[in-house]
Amino acid sequence: MATPYTIETPDTLARTAKSLETINDSELLGEKLVINMGPSHPATHGVLRIVLELDGEIITKATPDIGYLHRGDEKIAENMTYTQFIPYTDRLDYLAPLANNVTYAYAVEKLLGLDVPPRCKWSSQRPSMSSAMASLSLRARASASS
Repeated sequence: MATPYTIETPDTLARTAKSLETINDSELLGEKLVINMGPSHPATHGVLRIVLELDGEIITKATPDIGYLHRGDEKIAENMTYTQFIPYTDRLDYLAPLANNVTYAYAVEKLLGLDVPPRCKWSSQRPSMSSAMASLSLRARASASS
């Protein structure tokens, strides 16, 4: 017949207290870690990046970095017609795609020597200005939070 053994297991609190007695306070201090967060939303694709400073799992500092998004679109446009490139101008700034489209269209019209009616100019300019203001509003709010 097998002999019974007695196994003693201290409770969790007692084990934690015992292990903390052997650890120095200097061992608990860590280095600060700096990481990049973003883009975290399609609307800020490459336009907004947040530099985080961490102390363990605690964020001690968050610095928004609003940058210029450059993906070599000029080089891509070299192998396209004017109308094929319009969807690419949407992606230059996701918050103000109309502003980029209208600016590109105005440049093409000027290069081709086209005379567009005033009503057409007005109807394309108004929504582009609204989207440009939304983009600038995000920039101002992100800059104010730093």
